[in-house]
Amino acid sequence: MLVTIVLVAEALVAVWFTVFSLMLLSMYLDSRTMPLPKLDLAGRTLIGSAKLAFVTGMVALAAMTIFEINAIS
Repeated sequence: MLVTIVLVAEALVAVWFTVFSLMLLSMYLDSRTMPLPKLDLAGRTLIGSAKLAFVTGMVALAAMTIFEINAIS
């Protein structure tokens, strides 16, 4: 019974991810024809902070991966 519940949950996650990806694709295709908005200071700060957070996360992930590989070896 538990195996069936887990398999159904995994299938539902796959369906959700597919629908979510299609929604993102649809939004992207719709936005290609729209003009780019001019960002104010708050918008530029938000975008800059998001870029910095992404770069920081990628550097941390790379560092943690290297440290884990060194610890295993």
